[in-house]
Amino acid sequence: MNPTRSEIKITLAKLIEVAYSTDKGLTTKIVKEKGGFKLSVDQEGNARLSGKLGMVNFSGSETLDKIGANIKSVSVNFSNGEGGKITYTAMVDIKSAKLAISGSFDIEELILSCSGLLCRAARAMKGRHTAYDMELQRIMGS
Repeated sequence: MNPTRSEIKITLAKLIEVAYSTDKGLTTKIVKEKGGFKLSVDQEGNARLSGKLGMVNFSGSETLDKIGANIKSVSVNFSNGEGGKITYTAMVDIKSAKLAISGSFDIEELILSCSGLLCRAARAMKGRHTAYDMELQRIMGS
């Protein structure tokens, strides 16, 4: 059974979440740098998020196993667009087919909407910064 395009898109988002959980600082730098970056996963689940500023190596096996397909490889090219949007083109090689998928997303929204412990902490920090900014605005009389 082949995964749907929606399942693959969700899997790509989860792979970025795993990279963020592995090394949030470097992952953030890579995805926010000008130009593009790449995500690749081989048949053994070895994953790499790479860009001009470095690379994050992590295991994507668990994430890929959740969609229940025999994936040989994943290769995704990302580029930063306008307004914080990131566009991507993915090539997914499944045992019985090759799929090409493209789309775009807001990386900050993605990271803040995830469910992991680090992501929940990021959401809490974002709320703290918003409250802090509002308090500074009040103090400054703006």
